[in-house]
Amino acid sequence: MFMERTLRRFTVGRRIGLIIVLLLVPLATLSLVSMAVLNRQEIAFRDSVEESLHALLPLTTLEQLLERAMVDELEAQSHESVPDFASLTQNIDRSFATVEMAASGSDVPMDRLTAAQQAWTQARPSVQRLIEQVTRASGGDDSAAAALSRKELQEAVLEVRDARRHLAAAVKARYERAAAMRHRQLRWLVIGWVATVALAALMVSVVLRSILLPIRELGSSARRFAAGDMSARLHVRGRDELSTLAEQFNAMATYWEQTHREVLAEATEDALTGLPNRRRILALLSAELDVHKDDQQPLAIFMIDLNDFKQINDTWGHAAGDEALVWVTRRMRESLREGDHLGRLGGDEFLAILPGTSHDQARELAARLVGQVATAAATGQGHPTIGVGLAVAPEHSWHAGTLLRHADAELYANKQRAKRERADDLA
Repeated sequence: MFMERTLRRFTVGRRIGLIIVLLLVPLATLSLVSMAVLNRQEIAFRDSVEESLHALLPLTTLEQLLERAMVDELEAQSHESVPDFASLTQNIDRSFATVEMAASGSDVPMDRLTAAQQAWTQARPSVQRLIEQVTRASGGDDSAAAALSRKELQEAVLEVRDARRHLAAAVKARYERAAAMRHRQLRWLVIGWVATVALAALMVSVVLRSILLPIRELGSSARRFAAGDMSARLHVRGRDELSTLAEQFNAMATYWEQTHREVLAEATEDALTGLPNRRRILALLSAELDVHKDDQQPLAIFMIDLNDFKQINDTWGHAAGDEALVWVTRRMRESLREGDHLGRLGGDEFLAILPGTSHDQARELAARLVGQVATAAATGQGHPTIGVGLAVAPEHSWHAGTLLRHADAELYANKQRAKRERADDLA
């Protein structure tokens, strides 16, 4: 989270550039290191091959010549060219000196080299004696040639062969150590590649998360908002383009939520009384009828209007009429039960929905409602009384239109009866 918040301080473009750097720089660095390591290994291998050839070739050549001389009992006796044993001996001495200098490193085992030097030290006197005898034989000294016996040649061959074998073992050990070192270097190189690529992948994933996570949150909030959840908001963190987009989304969502609330209120709420308007109260009636029909429970409605409302408007004006509507709305709310619905149908007409109310209960509630409003109206000027007509489901119908017509007819009948009673009282 801390790394993500830190990255959100940078722009998306810079983070994409960081991804490119995290991918290219480690790969380029590893490529250069790998080339350098492999090139050094190749040079070391080539040098080892050359040193091995220079070290082993003189001994091997001397061994072959001695074996050939042992078979032919010296080519000098047949008046042919004599091998240059002295030059070979010097080359062998130089080879041991070269190998001994290389032994200062850790790649040449000292025990193998020491054994090879000791073997050559033992073989050298025999070779030197052969050189002297070959030299005298080549000068025409027959006695020297006769002294060069097969036994001496055989001893010299064995001693040279022993020196060559020990030196070959030292060279082989050097190869083995060099190969092991190359394997270790390659193994560490592979580990370095894996570790560097893994670290780069981890860093790239963190950077990508800082880009993709806000986009996914934006998409999720947009889907929720489109589905009707006006409370969908984004958590703003950072100072990049995505944070700015989140702020704009939140501002837009707040504006549309407020607009939706206002539009919904205008569509379903009466602006004067605050009651559900005609559309809303009739929708509530249909919904309550469906529920009560499924549960087989009674439901009653009241059709209500104000008595002599026109007279209030004509006498004190429409403002007084509006005040009378607000006043009677407050009185009716106080008289109705919790759970009852009250809405304005239009003008001075109201509709009350009484869930779970039987016909007898509705009669009692209607009488109480009319009486309480009348009592309150008697205490002030310009306060109207009300008339009520009721209908009950299922006695009258489960159909909303039928119930409304029945309640309206009863309301009209009650108002006519009240007019006749007032006329009789005046008479």
